[in-house]
Amino acid sequence: MQMLNAELLRSGLPAFEQARLSGSDELLREYLACYGLRLILDAGHRLEACQQNVLGQALFVQHYRTRLTARGTVVVLHGYFDHSGLYKHLISYLLETGWDVLIYDLPGHGLSEGRALSIDAFTSYARQLTELIQSRAEQLTGPWVMLGQSTGAAIVIEQQLRFGYREWPVKAQVLLAPLVRPCGWQDIVKKYRWLRFLIRSVPRTYGASSGDQKFLDFIRYKDPLQHHRIPVKWIGAMLRWVESVEQMSGLPTRPLCIQGVEDETVEWRHNLGVLGRLYPGLDIHLLQKARHHLVCEEAGIRLQVFQMIDEHLNRELRQ
Repeated sequence: MQMLNAELLRSGLPAFEQARLSGSDELLREYLACYGLRLILDAGHRLEACQQNVLGQALFVQHYRTRLTARGTVVVLHGYFDHSGLYKHLISYLLETGWDVLIYDLPGHGLSEGRALSIDAFTSYARQLTELIQSRAEQLTGPWVMLGQSTGAAIVIEQQLRFGYREWPVKAQVLLAPLVRPCGWQDIVKKYRWLRFLIRSVPRTYGASSGDQKFLDFIRYKDPLQHHRIPVKWIGAMLRWVESVEQMSGLPTRPLCIQGVEDETVEWRHNLGVLGRLYPGLDIHLLQKARHHLVCEEAGIRLQVFQMIDEHLNRELRQ
């Protein structure tokens, strides 16, 4: 694996209004090699990447275009601690099944600007997503699919709750191990009440979020875009979002929700009840032996996840 000079790459990214980088640009080769994304381009798919200012923050945005006749565009929201480079398996599968992919690093993640892993409110995530999609609406092949992993799923939900889809051609939603309450939620609430006045961050813990040990070792020891402390400010934003979303109900869409039964990151049994009230038409699939990070699970489970997504999208497109 090549070492990635993240600061050099971040400083050299062109703005959205300028010519975007493609996979052949020397500036991106190091990044693509580090995260195994080069194979996607070798398969004939195309990539445009840039730094786009969204509501005052420069976000790293990647727009992949399938070599096939595009069926539409999947907008992917990654999870907390994650960044776009870790989603090669999902991106590749979607492209090979005929979907374009728009994915970006959340603020404070990956190659995007912002204090590491921090946010003032989940509504800020949703507002950025709304603005980003609106600015690119004419470039995105329709129909659109909103897909989120964990915190990314929470952002998909929050965006729909606060801003709606307007006239967007959103045809389907996919929620993977969606975050509502994290495991140990009550303990987190108690500690936050006191620690928010005393400290700014807490150490990150590395649990068995996936059955793929190579992935777990990579993010813990080798990924140059990982951060190892959690801002207390983000914890407060997350707790406020939990309190808010648990009071909501009655959204008209019918998302696909895939949840691993071995997930020890979120309180999924409680969360599915909340989401069932929020989405009366929720389509829930439980996966035995699957843990939290479904996009980066071991190969057999990951394939099941992707096939469920493909079946759901095929069904939604027929309606």
